[in-house]
Amino acid sequence: CSAEDALSLLSLRGQQHRHHAGAKGKTRGSVQCPGSTTDWCAGDQCCPRTAGSGDKTFPCPVASASFDGCEVGHEGTVGALLAAMTRQEKYRFLRGVGWVNGTWDTAPGYYIGDAGLNERFGIHSQNMQDNGQGFRTVSASIIPEVTGWPVALAVASSWSETDTRKWAVALGKEFRAKGANVILGPGVNVHRVALGGRNAEYVSGESAYFGSRIVQPWIEGVQSQRVLAVVKHFVGNQQETNRNDVDSTIDQRTLWEVYYPPFEAAVKADVAIFMCSYNLVNGVHACGNENTVLHDLKGTMGFKGWVQSDWWALHSFAAEAGVDQEMPGDATPNNGQYFTDENLDTLSDDKIDDMVGRQLTYMMRYGLFEPEGQVCQPTDCNESLYDTVATNPEHQELNKELATSAVMLLKNEDSVLPFKSSYKKVVLLGSACNASQDYEAQLAQWDLGSYYNIGGSGRVIAFEPVSILAGLEARCAEAGCAVEYDGSDDASAAASK
Repeated sequence: CSAEDALSLLSLRGQQHRHHAGAKGKTRGSVQCPGSTTDWCAGDQCCPRTAGSGDKTFPCPVASASFDGCEVGHEGTVGALLAAMTRQEKYRFLRGVGWVNGTWDTAPGYYIGDAGLNERFGIHSQNMQDNGQGFRTVSASIIPEVTGWPVALAVASSWSETDTRKWAVALGKEFRAKGANVILGPGVNVHRVALGGRNAEYVSGESAYFGSRIVQPWIEGVQSQRVLAVVKHFVGNQQETNRNDVDSTIDQRTLWEVYYPPFEAAVKADVAIFMCSYNLVNGVHACGNENTVLHDLKGTMGFKGWVQSDWWALHSFAAEAGVDQEMPGDATPNNGQYFTDENLDTLSDDKIDDMVGRQLTYMMRYGLFEPEGQVCQPTDCNESLYDTVATNPEHQELNKELATSAVMLLKNEDSVLPFKSSYKKVVLLGSACNASQDYEAQLAQWDLGSYYNIGGSGRVIAFEPVSILAGLEARCAEAGCAVEYDGSDDASAAASK
């Protein structure tokens, strides 16, 4: 044979050596090579050629994301997985599980969202948890275990991409520590309604440009921790009032100049997931709107990840309209299921593979398959979810820095601030300055907030927050001043102080 042929044969022999290392029989930590009934692999090894991989050796599913020692890269692994998985195995990625059917409650050991459970080939589940401003405290035990960060809009108010990235990295670390590998955030909608119920969660404020600058370090920081980000709510989600029925009427120029830029920036930052919203856009529900999802997002913007519905936001079987995953997948008294076996069976194999392949690609790209990237598998997640402490002194210190940076002093008449040593008495007025934090009341009502945290799915109940009164008293104890407090909310009484 020619010298070129000889080199090719030597190369293949090397590939085969890497493939057989640790193969032929299951060992601890090994997974089955997709497309083979006899070959197992672990770590940075190659699996044998299959038709799904283009007849080339490909990385073991649990190989590191950077491993490139086979004839084809991880795209070959995804192809081999799709060729080896059954339709039912693929369906587990297309609809969520974990809610008690017919109720508003999650089952024990499950997160707010769960998909892709009980798969072969080392495929990990998707463990999704709210929210883009901290790990959602769904039980009393979680409250002291996570950091009660400032709301997202407050952190964004620092105008600092550096602070945003540091915060996002910390968020990713806490979510992973709690067993979640998907964070249901960030929220980036540009504010349109001043009383919008979720404005505090949306980092863009009223500026499309500002949102496009802040969202990129947020996504990159979170996903650097092997946690996939979900940018939401696409699109025109401006209010909570009548959120399932309100119609956001927006022309194309306004969409692209005012409302799309933060979402475009998320695509450029390689965000894994888009969440479509409850509202209608130009007469069609956002979760099922071909113009916004198929044409604008997956077409013009070139989004390569997957689109999931907001929880019970579907109003039809919207797979052909661009939705890849129904969440949370279980019915409630007021919401049905659309990604049923019967409906999914009507889709072609190519369509199913596109929907699932988008998910596997991003899970593999950001290390969710790697042994170091794996977290618990529902239903065996109670320890991670309820008993693991994710916060730490470093995060608590960062929390204080972020809260401080969020404050902007608009007026300082007679240079009252900072306090001078000559000040001997400070009068503090209003009950908000010494507000209580009622954990039980908030846990009993999911949308109830407090002076220290918002309510709803964006809620992270702050643990033992320091009131303004307590903080000022501590500072005055050091500075030699006294605090006189009136918490009556009586303006006449306050005027006499």
